[in-house]
Amino acid sequence: MTTHTIIYFSPTGNVQHLANRLAKQLEPSGTQLLPLEFTEPDQLERNKHLVLIHPVHGFNAPRTVKRFVKNLPSDLYDLVSIIGVGCNTGWVNGAVSSDLRKQFNKKGYSIALDEILAMPLTFIMNFPDDLNLKLIAESEKKIEDLSKALIEETVTTRNIPAKSYILNFLGKGESPAARMFGLELHANKDCVACGICWENCPEKNIKQKKNGKPGFGFSCSMCMRCIYNCPEKAISPRISKFIPIKNGYSLSKYLKD
Repeated sequence: MTTHTIIYFSPTGNVQHLANRLAKQLEPSGTQLLPLEFTEPDQLERNKHLVLIHPVHGFNAPRTVKRFVKNLPSDLYDLVSIIGVGCNTGWVNGAVSSDLRKQFNKKGYSIALDEILAMPLTFIMNFPDDLNLKLIAESEKKIEDLSKALIEETVTTRNIPAKSYILNFLGKGESPAARMFGLELHANKDCVACGICWENCPEKNIKQKKNGKPGFGFSCSMCMRCIYNCPEKAISPRISKFIPIKNGYSLSKYLKD
């Protein structure tokens, strides 16, 4: 019997790497590991502890994650822990979990851990390699510490400064901007219509057109998965070309195993 259900949302691989490491650490106590976008909330089985791991988008949890939590049934778990993964652990990401906590509290869930980890930035700019390696190593070590806290059912509290809530509120403007970004996306002549983009879009924003190429709608969350996962590097925005990292992003470049 499993004790922990780990549900993760990982558009570019950062969160999945940490979720896999956490699952390995928790393996002796029993762990279920599930990708959020391919998991139906109403089909989940009761378990003792839910661990939700997600990226940070605009000082918030992504729209995909908020919708999942909103649709999650009550009374499935005794405890819930939330782990956000951004590019730093400072006050700017202090209120990332605020909307998720409200939803969980409405459903009667008790929050155990509420943590932020830092991993390499995946849009606009790429951090230097030495900084990326440092962030990954620190987060991997933190995962070991969090696994012990989860097993011991430790409850943590954080004092969130007002300025964190302000950034969290302002960051909500990223969601409508992301929708516009989606309308900018197009596939160039290198596209081979392999289907990877529309089969893996977490917002189901990509549809195959009559000519076989992908068409992009108004539901984009700017998660960057389609751009970075395209084997032909054929997807890009028409105007906001500064948003994707020029040479793409791949976590495997920094991993030893």
